[in-house]
Amino acid sequence: MNPTNLVTPDDLGKRVTFQFELPNGYLSEAVGVFERWDAGAETYFVRRKTGEVVRVPARGVRFGKIVEAPKPKGAQQ
Repeated sequence: MNPTNLVTPDDLGKRVTFQFELPNGYLSEAVGVFERWDAGAETYFVRRKTGEVVRVPARGVRFGKIVEAPKPKGAQQ
């Protein structure tokens, strides 16, 4: 599988989704607001709606893209 990461450090503040590989070989996902980019560690920091901050190493990203904000509950579709 070829990695596809469409998120760049210029996308700070946007809602993103990542699928990434953990050091143990398992896969994880993170969806939330892209809050910080650590250039030295090449790591994205994503805040989930729960408030938890997830560290996403750029090297392990299999898929990353910008996503729309969720629709408010009760909104017309």
